Amino acid sequence: MYKTLVVILFMSLSSVPAFAKPHDIYPVSCDVLWAAAKDVLENPKDYSVVAMDEAREKALFVVVGELTAYTDTVALSERGDGCAMNLKIVQVGSDNSDERGFRRRLSKALAKVQSAKPAQPTAAPGQM
Repeated sequence: MYKTLVVILFMSLSSVPAFAKPHDIYPVSCDVLWAAAKDVLENPKDYSVVAMDEAREKALFVVVGELTAYTDTVALSERGDGCAMNLKIVQVGSDNSDERGFRRRLSKALAKVQSAKPAQPTAAPGQM
């Protein structure tokens, strides 16, 4: 009885991530998200870019200040009416502060990019 209960518990816990909603899908085009990601990565105090592929919207970078320099990646892909971000940041230990820092900076840069979008042109008076 106990053994069966433990097996069921482990099976249900392993399937929980399958039901989770992905949090890396943004409701903007990949062009807008890529502009924000490039803005984040161009800060030399935080990141050192190893390689950037504009066409594939993918970048390899290193977090500045880490004792061991791991090559991290960010890649974007169109997903329905939004853009999916695949972020892989290697960090030793249970603290994922580098990943949280990147996501926080990306959110701020995305807000800045979206607010800087030019307004829709309005028709001149007398034209329709």
